[in-house]
Amino acid sequence: MPRPSEADLFAEEQAMPAMSFGEHIEELRARLILALLGLAAGVIVTLTPVPTPWGMLNLGRWVFESMQQPAQEALDQFYDDQARRREAEARAAQAVTEPMTVRVEAAAFANAIRRIWPEALPAPEPAALTGQVVELPLVYEQADWIEGLNRYAERKRALISLTPLETFMVFFMVCLVSGLVLASPWVFYQIWAFVGAGLYRHERYYVMKFLPFSLGLFLGGVLLCFFYVLPFTLKFLLDFNVWLGIEPNLRITDWISFATLLPLIFGICFQTPLVMMILERIGIFTVEDYKAKRKIALLMIVVASAAITPTGDPLTMTLLAGPIYLLYELGIHLIHVRQRREAAESV
Repeated sequence: MPRPSEADLFAEEQAMPAMSFGEHIEELRARLILALLGLAAGVIVTLTPVPTPWGMLNLGRWVFESMQQPAQEALDQFYDDQARRREAEARAAQAVTEPMTVRVEAAAFANAIRRIWPEALPAPEPAALTGQVVELPLVYEQADWIEGLNRYAERKRALISLTPLETFMVFFMVCLVSGLVLASPWVFYQIWAFVGAGLYRHERYYVMKFLPFSLGLFLGGVLLCFFYVLPFTLKFLLDFNVWLGIEPNLRITDWISFATLLPLIFGICFQTPLVMMILERIGIFTVEDYKAKRKIALLMIVVASAAITPTGDPLTMTLLAGPIYLLYELGIHLIHVRQRREAAESV
């Protein structure tokens, strides 16, 4: 799309009739319908099994199980830490305990072992065991038992459901959010198209130019939260259980709501540099305004992060506020880069 000259843009927009309030409402209705149709298509895709070389894949179920994985890994880590702690305590207790032994005839011991595991020992010559004894400890290695039981015992599931419809409703919510992420290019286009309908042409030009960056920032925020922030936050919160010795169990509604809402919050908040560039480009703010208001912007980012994070804990708030402020600085840098490029082109 060739960039039109400023003179052509302003001359054309002065001759354009302004949209009435009723036309804005009609435009909003049309864009909402189109966005909802795209969302419905995305949800259908998540619910429909798709054949793959590895078998039938249901995207909604895959996302649902992937969202459970951080919680399950945190719970498994909890039990592993508990086992290691018990193992260390057992070894420390055994270090100060005088082991007691009992002497057993070798032939009787071999016969007992052979009855339990017939292939464990070869059949020795009776004469070879005559007069032989075996010393057996009466204090068993508790740490080895704990470690073995922890490794082979059936692990508990991290998420629990308390009502019959709870899992069904949560699964549908996951499919809804997954469908929104799939349809996000179409939904974002409809949002920006509605915003652009009320702007002048030179303003619409920049809106459509930044649309791909908006989508990329949204998906980047979602992926960063899903693969890094969620596991790290959950481990931090469950460390309190480890410290207090409380067995953690998470209700599926609480965890999935947290795991779906927080990535969306990250994706939306990652639009910060794009919004800054658009506001600067259409003349509402300047780069000097952004620089002068750094402290105020940081305060607003911290307050907003504390208000919109689902858990409200300081770690999640920091993990959201930190990247947003870095994106604020990135917005200032991008505006500088664009201004230098335009100054060089005008020479």
